[in-house]
Amino acid sequence: MEYSIGRMGRMILLRLDEDEDVLVSLKALSRKERIQNGLFVIIGSLKMGSLVSGAETEDIPVVPIWHHVQDNYEVLGIGNIFQSGDEPQIHLHAALGRGEEFLMGCLRESSKVFLVAEIIVFELLDISGVREKNGITGLSLLKIR
Repeated sequence: MEYSIGRMGRMILLRLDEDEDVLVSLKALSRKERIQNGLFVIIGSLKMGSLVSGAETEDIPVVPIWHHVQDNYEVLGIGNIFQSGDEPQIHLHAALGRGEEFLMGCLRESSKVFLVAEIIVFELLDISGVREKNGITGLSLLKIR
């Protein structure tokens, strides 16, 4: 087990409108506000996005199971922001629902908002986490220094 103890910093309320990209916007906010580490929650709806919901097998390297959505889905998610080199990296797990259809996974690549998405970012201070590419898995994993 590795851990780091820190404290809360700023809280930022972010509203995204039609066609804005969730992941791109969170990266841009992180750069602009110099957020090194953070936690966020999101509610709203997406009209397009790609999720990874597990691996096809337990073999390494991991072969992800992809789901691509093109219609409007309600979204509820939680994620974090940690630096990977000089860049903020967003890790967002979300549940998406439309009618009786339900998907859950790690939102990756593009993600376009339908109508509105509301995000609250909680800045984490004095935390020593970074994302580093793992040579065995090929994934960018959290490393606590």
